Amino acid sequence: MADFDDQRSRVPESVFLGVVWALTGMSFIFVVFRVYAQITSFRRLFLDDFLVVLAWVIILTAAFIWQVQGKILYELYAISAGTKPFTLEFLPRYITFMRFNAPFEILFYSALWCVKFSFMALFYRISAKVKSLRIWWFVVLFCTASVYIASVANVEYKCSFGEQDYIVTECPQPHHVHYENRMFWANCAGDVITDLMILSIPFLALWKTRISLRKKLILLSIFSATIFIMVTAILRVAVGMTYDGQMNIDWLCFWSFVEVDVAIIVSCVASLRQLFVASQNQSSSARAAYKDTNEPILKKSNHGHSQDLSQSVGDIEASADDDVPMSPLSVVHVRQEFEVTRVDASQPASGDNTCRHRTTFD
Repeated sequence: MADFDDQRSRVPESVFLGVVWALTGMSFIFVVFRVYAQITSFRRLFLDDFLVVLAWVIILTAAFIWQVQGKILYELYAISAGTKPFTLEFLPRYITFMRFNAPFEILFYSALWCVKFSFMALFYRISAKVKSLRIWWFVVLFCTASVYIASVANVEYKCSFGEQDYIVTECPQPHHVHYENRMFWANCAGDVITDLMILSIPFLALWKTRISLRKKLILLSIFSATIFIMVTAILRVAVGMTYDGQMNIDWLCFWSFVEVDVAIIVSCVASLRQLFVASQNQSSSARAAYKDTNEPILKKSNHGHSQDLSQSVGDIEASADDDVPMSPLSVVHVRQEFEVTRVDASQPASGDNTCRHRTTFD
């Protein structure tokens, strides 16, 4: 089998499985904490939470597939290295392994794009408040969805679902190798570009948000963690890849797992911030309620919901009657004004309120 002579392992099987299951377990912990934070803070889950959970379920499925089928690839590497003899019984097993290549790529892209769409859902609330951001959000959504469709469509399905002779004789040919390498580079470019476009939404929103520079830097540093996702996406295809040589399947799949798990963990970091925001908001509301009960002049109206939102608690300024925010960046600036009318003591008391409360939204 001369076609197998250049097959070499770049990631040992024990290292591959150890890292994959360690990252899968770590991402599961972050997902559980994300769900706990949302339910504890808001008593519900949002669309971005469901998408992250779906991404983890997909990558878990891919990990189980690799646990079973990956052994065949390393058996191929042993045959290529001469440490194990080739037998005719191995060929059907190799074809079975190739049948899972295309489904594995689809699972990878689906899990990764679930995380991307999770970020989009997270940022929808803040983009809806500004017309220019809302338009840009839809542009980013269209581009992100288009890249996903293109990434799934350009998979070399014939080398996965084709006939045995086609897989063994045609897929190692240079024109197939060149096509796959161009496809990997194009998908990598689309992956990185869509990440940058998604990251631009909170950057543009925070640029116009009236909060302190320190808080802006904190939030920007949280969302800038997506740079790690871009780095792994580039490492996945850039390191050790040549235009004329076949991509090492173990290297490609290894960094695919790393990229998705890192993406899931990064997406959950915002919930760590969100739980702190919610707890700070609750304690501040309690202090504000205590203060209002001790003010003899400014009382709460039975029909209103007055709340001191002039402070920026945990980087959030939201109106009292607004919906539950989908992200820590759901910003609504509220200004409360009190107009006090002087009452003439010589005139009888009237039904007019001596203190009128007016709330305006910026």
